[in-house]
Amino acid sequence: MPKEEIERLYKKEKDPRVKERLQAILLLLDGKTAIEVASILRRNERTIRRWAKAWNEKGYEGLKPWKGQKKKPRISEKEWREIGRMAVDNKMTLKEVYVYIRDKYGGLVSYKTTWYWLRKKLKLRYGKPYVRDERRPENAEEIFKKD
Repeated sequence: MPKEEIERLYKKEKDPRVKERLQAILLLLDGKTAIEVASILRRNERTIRRWAKAWNEKGYEGLKPWKGQKKKPRISEKEWREIGRMAVDNKMTLKEVYVYIRDKYGGLVSYKTTWYWLRKKLKLRYGKPYVRDERRPENAEEIFKKD
């Protein structure tokens, strides 16, 4: 790609990250070394070299930010739902669920992740789900307040 075309892309670019990367390519095309460009742009030399490599391999598209592939979750959403059902059925506390996951999956997730999935994603209650005592009358609070 001619240098004039790169300058035109640089002037039109709205994304500041891509604009900075185009500027680095322009400086490299002007004959500056990666160390000099890194000094000018206040970036690491390895970053400049990575941008140059992306430019050489994919051109302009290589400079655009890549969203990347999301990491595959260690425990799938389906498995989390099963764990949630099991926790409710067995009336387990959050700590007990965490220990269960640690033992079953070999410590793949943290306590914080367990909390997030059970409380935020699956909307499980915060307290340990106790069985309602059948001997207790429905209006126990009212009876207690009267005495």
